[in-house]
Amino acid sequence: MHEISLVQSLLCMAEEEIFRRNCARLLMARVEYGALSGVVPKALQFCFDAMIQGTPHEGARLELACLPLRLRCPFCGRVFGGQDQDALHLPCPGCGELFGHIVEQGKELILSRLEIL
Repeated sequence: MHEISLVQSLLCMAEEEIFRRNCARLLMARVEYGALSGVVPKALQFCFDAMIQGTPHEGARLELACLPLRLRCPFCGRVFGGQDQDALHLPCPGCGELFGHIVEQGKELILSRLEIL
C-alpha cells in the first residue's frame, strides 16, 4: 500500500508550511491525482485519517479530486480523453490510430491546496 508513504509525504509538506508560516495545525489538504497515478482514493483517505489521529492535525479534512486522462495522438495531434486506463487502448477519434497516444494528463499527484491555522 503506497498510500502510507504518500500521506507521510503530504503531512511532511504540510508541517513544513505550518512551521514556515508560524501556524499550529492543518485544517484541510486538497490532493489532485491523475487517473493513471495508481492512487486508491479510499485507501488514501483511510491512511490520512489514521495518521492524523492523536496529532495536532486530528480532524483535518482531505479533499481528493481525480484529474481525467488526457491523451494526444502523435499522428494527427488530436487531444482526447477518458476516465481510466482503458482510454489508452481506444482509437484516436480524429484519425483512428490505435497506438502511440501521448499522456498529457493523468499521471499527476499534486498537493494543490492547504488550509492551516
